[in-house]
Amino acid sequence: MRLVFSVLWFDDDEEYFDSLDLEPLENEISSWGFWPEIEKVTTPEEFISHSPFKSYDLIVVDRNLEGYEDGQEFIANIRKNAIYTEIIFYTAGNTSDLWEAIRDKELEGIFVSSRNNLLSKIAAVGRQAIRKILDLENVRGIVMAEVGELDLLLDEIITLGIESLSEEDRSPIFQRFHENAVSQTNKCAIALNDFIEQPNAVGMLALCDSDKRWQTFNRLRKAHIKLKGKEKPGNYVQDILRPRNFLAHGKPEPRENGGYLFRYKDKEYYFDDEVSQGLRQTILRYKNVFSSFIDLIKEE
Repeated sequence: MRLVFSVLWFDDDEEYFDSLDLEPLENEISSWGFWPEIEKVTTPEEFISHSPFKSYDLIVVDRNLEGYEDGQEFIANIRKNAIYTEIIFYTAGNTSDLWEAIRDKELEGIFVSSRNNLLSKIAAVGRQAIRKILDLENVRGIVMAEVGELDLLLDEIITLGIESLSEEDRSPIFQRFHENAVSQTNKCAIALNDFIEQPNAVGMLALCDSDKRWQTFNRLRKAHIKLKGKEKPGNYVQDILRPRNFLAHGKPEPRENGGYLFRYKDKEYYFDDEVSQGLRQTILRYKNVFSSFIDLIKEE
C-alpha cells in the first residue's frame, strides 16, 4: 500500500463538483499521513473504466444518476461484480428514503449520507477505513516501500544535479563518496576501484545504501548553484532511516497500552498509532521537498 488515500467520486452534475471546496477534506486526509487523490467522474462509462476499482479506498456515488431509475440500481450492479470497496451513497433528498431503497435492494456494506453532510461523511468513513489497514505489519510494509521511493527521488536529484555541475564542483563529491565508502567496507573494494577510475553518478548510486545516498545529496546541495542556500530538509537519518531500521529489523514487543517496543542494535524505539501517524506525515513532507528539488534542478 502507498501513502495515498484514493476516492472515486461519481456524480453526473458537473456544476455540483464545481461548487465544492475540497481543500478542508484534503487537509483532513493529509493530517492522517496520507496523500489525498480524489478522482471525479460524471458518466457511467468513466466510472466503469476504473473497474475493478482495486486502487480506490472509497467510492462515493450520487443516488440520482442519469440513465438509472435509481442510483441504488447502479450500486447493486457494482456489488454483483464483487466490488467490496467502501461505498458512500448520498442524496439531496431524504436519507430515510435512501435507506429504504438500500434495504429493498438488499445492499450490504453501504454508508449513507445527505449531500449537505457528504464531506464530513467521507472524512468519517475514510478514518475508519484507514484504521482497518494500519495494523503493525501493514505499517512496516508501508515504511519500507516509501523509503524505497524516497531513495529513488534522491537518486534523481543527485543524477540531475551532478550532471549539471562543473568538473571542479563534482570532483569533491565523488572523492568524498569514495573515501567514506572505502572506510566503511572492504567487500566493495573492487567495485569502488572501478568506480573511481571512471566516476559517474549512476555508478556511485549503485554503491549507495540509504545513508550514503543522503550524505551524497548533502554534498550536492552545498555544491549545486540551484540548491545552495536551500534549507536542509531535516535530519533524514533520525526522521526516516532510524524508524525504518527498527521497523525492518527489530522484533516488536507488545506493550500494555497497545503500542510496541522495538529493539535493534542495543537501542529501543517505541511505536504506536500516534508515532505511526507522525512518521507517515514526515515521509510525505520529505517526498514533497525532494520532488521540489528535482523540479528546481530541471528548470531552465
